[in-house]
Amino acid sequence: MKPLKIVMSAFCPYAERTELDLAAFGDQGLFLITGDTGAGKTTIFDAIAFALFGEASGSTRTVDTLRSDFAEPGTKTYVELTFLHKNKIYTITRNPRYERPKKSGEGVTTENADAMLQLPNGDVITGYRDVTGKIVDLLGINYRQFKQIAMIAQGEFLQLLLADSKERGDIFRRVFNTNLYQIAQRLLKDGEREAKKRCESIEQSILQYISGIACPESEQGQKLFEKLGTATIHNAQDILSDLQALIVSDITNRDRLKKQTGKLDKELVSQIAIITQAQFINQAFTNLNIVKEKHKILTEQSGQYSAKKKILQDAEKALSAVFPLEAAYLRELEAENKLTQSIKVLDTEIQAQNIDLQRLQSAYLAAKEKEPEREKLASNIDRLKKMLPQYDISEELARDLKTLADKELSLSAALDDLKQKKASFIEQKNNLNQELNQLEDIEAKVSACQQEAKQIQTNQSGLLDSQDSLSRLNQLQRESLQLQQQFTIAQDTFQKDNAAYTEKETAFFREQAGLLASSLKDGNPCPVCGSTTHPNKAKPAADAPSEAELNELKQKTDISRQNMQKASERSATRLAEIKLAWDQLLHAAGTYLPNINQGVKQDTLSDMIESALQESRQRKKENDELYIQLKDQVTRKNHAKEQLATLERALQTNEETTALNEQQKNNIISDIASKTGELKTLKASLEYADRKQAEAFIEAWTKQLSLLKEEYRKAEEAYHALKNKLEGNQTLLKDQKERLTNTIQAKQQALETYTKKLPECGFANEEVYHNALKTESEINELKQSIEQYQKEVQAVEQDLRRLTKETENKQKQDIEQLETTKEKLEQEKRQADESIQTIVARLGTNEPIALAINKAISEATLYQQEYLLLSNLSKTANGELAGKQKLAFEQYVQASYFNQILIEANKRLKIMTNSRYELLRREDAADLRSQTGLEIDVLDHYTGRIRSVKSLSGGESFKASLSMALGLSDVIQSYAGGVEIDTLFIDEGFGALDTESLEQSIQTLLSLAAGNRMVGIISHVSELKERIDRQIVIRKGNSGSSISIIL
Repeated sequence: MKPLKIVMSAFCPYAERTELDLAAFGDQGLFLITGDTGAGKTTIFDAIAFALFGEASGSTRTVDTLRSDFAEPGTKTYVELTFLHKNKIYTITRNPRYERPKKSGEGVTTENADAMLQLPNGDVITGYRDVTGKIVDLLGINYRQFKQIAMIAQGEFLQLLLADSKERGDIFRRVFNTNLYQIAQRLLKDGEREAKKRCESIEQSILQYISGIACPESEQGQKLFEKLGTATIHNAQDILSDLQALIVSDITNRDRLKKQTGKLDKELVSQIAIITQAQFINQAFTNLNIVKEKHKILTEQSGQYSAKKKILQDAEKALSAVFPLEAAYLRELEAENKLTQSIKVLDTEIQAQNIDLQRLQSAYLAAKEKEPEREKLASNIDRLKKMLPQYDISEELARDLKTLADKELSLSAALDDLKQKKASFIEQKNNLNQELNQLEDIEAKVSACQQEAKQIQTNQSGLLDSQDSLSRLNQLQRESLQLQQQFTIAQDTFQKDNAAYTEKETAFFREQAGLLASSLKDGNPCPVCGSTTHPNKAKPAADAPSEAELNELKQKTDISRQNMQKASERSATRLAEIKLAWDQLLHAAGTYLPNINQGVKQDTLSDMIESALQESRQRKKENDELYIQLKDQVTRKNHAKEQLATLERALQTNEETTALNEQQKNNIISDIASKTGELKTLKASLEYADRKQAEAFIEAWTKQLSLLKEEYRKAEEAYHALKNKLEGNQTLLKDQKERLTNTIQAKQQALETYTKKLPECGFANEEVYHNALKTESEINELKQSIEQYQKEVQAVEQDLRRLTKETENKQKQDIEQLETTKEKLEQEKRQADESIQTIVARLGTNEPIALAINKAISEATLYQQEYLLLSNLSKTANGELAGKQKLAFEQYVQASYFNQILIEANKRLKIMTNSRYELLRREDAADLRSQTGLEIDVLDHYTGRIRSVKSLSGGESFKASLSMALGLSDVIQSYAGGVEIDTLFIDEGFGALDTESLEQSIQTLLSLAAGNRMVGIISHVSELKERIDRQIVIRKGNSGSSISIIL
């Protein structure tokens, strides 16, 4: 992919339509993008990235902020990119989502994001997402990969160069998507953790099962109990064997005790039968005496129950034969009394009703004679109701006239108000025009203030970085002092150990004769003189050292020497780091402190940085205050513009409203005159002043007519109702008199029947009858008493005969002795049952536990095998194997990518450094306890030493980081599957290079630009302007940035 032409409209700092023809540079070569800071150099790459993928290149830029602040309201925001891909030309147009003023009316409207792609065959694809998807398919890469291949951004690859192994791993994870290998590591780690949990869980379950084992108090049980106290997973199998033996023993004892209880059950049943028979005989003798006593009592009560039988017979005759006849007589007597009383009441009521009927008849006839008066009232009401609509018309005309008069007054007042407002609008308009003239150049001031803020922020960041570097330098110096002190201590220790060793060594050689003499014996030749007699042997000193002691001192001295040498090397290395850090600090601080020199003191530099920071903060404070004031003025200007437009519309509306109101006022005056004449004519034809008065007469007449009608209705209803009631009472009186005659005859007949029946039933008179009469319930109670007595006599006589027979030829038994024998048998059975229950309960606990432990032990074996397998895999994948290099699976894959990157990077680095430096991946960690694999060292071919890449100077670091970036771009492109990206952009970083290094870097980039590839350098370094002829020059202005091309 090679961009041919870029068109930017209202995009970032480019306010107007700006066209950049990259095709003018040809098919290959190096070109420079230069210009003022903040003018929009990097924006060119942003435009390409946005057009292709709808994204901006910077981490701080977002798509929603791409519209230019300098753009006119009517200017559209978009990017149009024409590019060549595989010898075919494509054109893509894309706009972000942004807000713009409405084309008509006030306020703003939102322009939604959109895109269009024109294909070589003329077909067009539209839609923001669809176009992006087509670009990804076409180029074979996404936005992130495009940025990594086509753009080397400010500072990003210096970070890659100086990052530690962990940070570099994070970068490669994003670039090469190696998180899949990290996920595999984590899954294996999780699997190991879960397997370990299963092992621990099943082992805990086994111990939990063991803790629930029930042990008897026997010797076997106590031995098992002692093992439970020290139970672990390692002796679980032994405990299981003992538990299974205990279960077998308990089953044997349970079966033996069950046979014993069966025998005792039979003996108990036999003994209970004997006791039951003895109790039956003894109870029979007791019951015989009780029955005899009861029989005597019942015999004495026989006379009383004979009298009760006579009373029962008289009561039954009185209730069944006489009582119904007496009741019939009493009913007829009561009916006679009620009819006699009713006849008297009716007779009195009929007399009163005759008097009332005469009075009501007179009132009814009087009300009937008022019919003419009622007819006249109804006629008047009907006539007046027909006139009511005329009253409505009259009142409506009056209301219309009142409304028209009110409208005339309102319009007059409105016209006066419109005149006043018009004068006020004209005055406000003049004031707003004056204010807008004063604020004409406020946007340019805001832009200048914003640029000043960016410059201040850049300076502050650089000063703060320098301040941090100074703090790190102080820390290095403190560490250097400590290392020097450690070297002094190590040197003193070595000197002491060496002096002690030298002294002992001298003493050792001095005492060799004494040591030799101590081994001589008479008769054996001396190894020095050969004599077999030794009269005067030399004697060694008491403190003479042995050879072993001397060797020990020598080893101690060697260790002290090594420690001293290591301390010396560490101190020297730290001093070199301090020198490098100081040089880098002076170089970095020089950008923001122009008066700095190489001989400046550290304290002075710290004061200069702090002073510059304070000055920068003060500048920022003043600039922020100015920015707030300017933004307020911009707001005022925008508000004034809106107010002016509103006033123009208000003046026009005022004039239109004034003309309309004057026309309405003239029409109203004409309507008032017409309706006044119409109202006067109508009132002359009406009987009453208004509808209210007419309705009052209608209401009064209606009430009077209702009263007359109600009076007639009530009189008529009352007369006829009383007449009908009187006639009914007269008929009822006649009927009741006839019923009274019949009732007297029936009463007399019932009395004769009743008095005749008394002697027939054996009752001399009514008193004897009434004494014998009893209720049905009293008769039933008497019957039940007699029957109960007869039943008791029969039962006692029957029991007496039975018990006499049962006790014949028998004697009472000794129950207590029989019970003692039974209790002894029961005690033996209870003991046996308790033993069985204890054993059964223990078996109920232990048998499931034994099965569970046996199953759990089998599972534990499988889980342990699984854990060992997963643990080994996890430790291998995560670089945690003991005694092995700490290289995880993901790091291994990343190291492979890293090797390829370094191979490509070294091709450029050798050119830029005259083959002095070569980047190397550190293969092994300093010790096996730390993880590595992505650390970088640099081989200095001039000295033959390998050292940390962090020891490179600023210019050397840039060369290395540029080589790394180019290498990474090559590797990514090679893995992207035939992706063709024929243009590369490099953003800044050349300011740290000297003339020779700059030339070498340019030569490297020229080699990149050979063939069909273009390389664009984004920089403001003046040397590059002199070396690179083809340039894109970007200039910053008050109304936005502009572009020109130099070929």
